[in-house]
Amino acid sequence: MALDTAVSGILLKPEAARRELARRKLARRHLVDFSEYVAPWYRAARHHRLVAEYLELVETYIRSEGQTGIGRLLIEEPPRHGKTEQVSHLFPAWLLGRMPDINIILTSYNADRANDNSRAVREIVNSDRYRAVFGELATIDASLKAGVQAPVELSSDSRSVQQWDLAAPNRGGVVAAGVGGGITGVGAHLFVVDDPIKNREEAESEAYRERLWEWWTSSAYTRLEKGAAVIGMFTRWHGDDWSGRLLKMMAGDPKADRWTVLCLPAIWEDEKVPKGKTFERFQREQMLEGVWIDEKDALGRKAGEALWPEKYNEEDLKRIQVNIGEYDWSALYQQRPYLRLGNFFQRDWFAIVEAPPKPEEIRQRVRYWDKAGTMGGDYTAGVLMSLTKDGIIFIEHIARGQWSPGDRDAMMLATAQEDAKRPGPAATIWHFKDPGSAGKDSAQATNRMFANKGLTAYFEDVTGSKETRAGPWSSLCQGGGARLVRGGWNAPYIEEHVAFPKGKFDDQVDASAGAFGKLASGTLEGQLFY
Repeated sequence: MALDTAVSGILLKPEAARRELARRKLARRHLVDFSEYVAPWYRAARHHRLVAEYLELVETYIRSEGQTGIGRLLIEEPPRHGKTEQVSHLFPAWLLGRMPDINIILTSYNADRANDNSRAVREIVNSDRYRAVFGELATIDASLKAGVQAPVELSSDSRSVQQWDLAAPNRGGVVAAGVGGGITGVGAHLFVVDDPIKNREEAESEAYRERLWEWWTSSAYTRLEKGAAVIGMFTRWHGDDWSGRLLKMMAGDPKADRWTVLCLPAIWEDEKVPKGKTFERFQREQMLEGVWIDEKDALGRKAGEALWPEKYNEEDLKRIQVNIGEYDWSALYQQRPYLRLGNFFQRDWFAIVEAPPKPEEIRQRVRYWDKAGTMGGDYTAGVLMSLTKDGIIFIEHIARGQWSPGDRDAMMLATAQEDAKRPGPAATIWHFKDPGSAGKDSAQATNRMFANKGLTAYFEDVTGSKETRAGPWSSLCQGGGARLVRGGWNAPYIEEHVAFPKGKFDDQVDASAGAFGKLASGTLEGQLFY
């Protein structure tokens, strides 16, 4: 029996040998098949298969010397979703097998991490299964470039993980370096930037972000060979991180490199395009803020669906969201970083108190709703706000969720009934009316719903931009006039305000601005705010 029908030294029967040879042929041609062959424990999820399709187009670009395929690829994924294993370990090994004369530079936030990735690639190349695909046990098929029939194997004198080569006559190899590390004197046909930022401290450091950018422009970029490809693969940390600057350049300068962006948020959320704007215009505005958005999910997910439900389902991700907070959740998991200090609201403007004001101290109360019409997209938020006799605003409670219209109405009724039990002045119920006849019909239906339960509600048109509506509320908060009663809703409420108007959601801001507008204008009881 021929050597190429052996696995781990065991000779196979003819039918098994045919299946084995077919697997090897597929492994040479396709990254996912290669990954599952050389790493039997590896099971590609749907997003891994999608990423593999993009990576194969990177291989096409390098093979065609830049004539076709993808030459600049940014992959945004949440933590612990298999991106390093796929992009920095398996893909470089597969690429060397198909093109053993190319040089690869692997970089990461420090040298240790880059060396780990280099070591992983080297171990794959040095494995028995790799030899069966591209090495001495392989039968190279015609899909590969002429001249690569020589076994692809590690050079006998390549002992350093920082730099190693393939055995002659092949001329390829791998160099590993941390961000800022020395890579002069070597060139790259493939340059991989794997998580260039280590942690939140580095991300928030303007000095570090500037050093990272200088390393990219003055050292890394100059290492690229003609027709070279670059892959950036990471979780987002900051709107001004390395990838954020690349997006800003692409949006602002037609001569800047055109990057293909594969953005895979942990949970898909339908994009909310502001009224009067096309998606293309809105996307460019977001790019100028260092954020990439897609009109539709690359995997075809519906709103609320998890990226890798076999590992992290929707409940797992919601638990992570609660525990890490909106700031890190939005950046690391949803790939939507925003500045910690917003233009309209700042974190230290919100004082948290242990209890609401005493009933006799409350002059007026309002529960203001910003309704969402569908489930899984925007949030419905109801803000219970009170004004004390000494002019202090208290946010006593937030009701918020992504509900179907029926569940939303039930929640609004239940909340109103609970509000009626609170000591002190009764809360007047207000809500926004969306534009158009459908918005009026919905608003009138909401009023009838409350009236049927013996409750009174009012609605008003949405007028002006969201920034204009939030202006007086922002001024009040900056002046120290707002208090939040301690509750589980505090952190998401503050985070949404800090992100405004660049954040994904603004329902709590809109509802708060609406509530404050009623209290400040005195329209509840004809009294002026002072």
